[in-house]
Amino acid sequence: MAQETTPPQVAQQATQTTHDLGGALTLLGTFGSQSDLQALLKLRNGKTATVSRGDSVNGQTVVAIEGGRVALARNGTARWLDMPAQGS
Repeated sequence: MAQETTPPQVAQQATQTTHDLGGALTLLGTFGSQSDLQALLKLRNGKTATVSRGDSVNGQTVVAIEGGRVALARNGTARWLDMPAQGS
């Protein structure tokens, strides 16, 4: 069932200002079923992108998504992008 308005406490958490972590991407969250996880990323330009395994973002390929983290690969090297620690 679709919800028409976002509860205030959810809107507040979703729009909190975070410190720039110096990277081109920030992981905002992961969601979906275990067999089809997706991730919400904040790009350096402030826009957001929803990605799935196999998608390309900023010249990197999403190779895995787990709860709270995403693996990105470029030129044969993979790295994990974790959600920022709360309060960052």
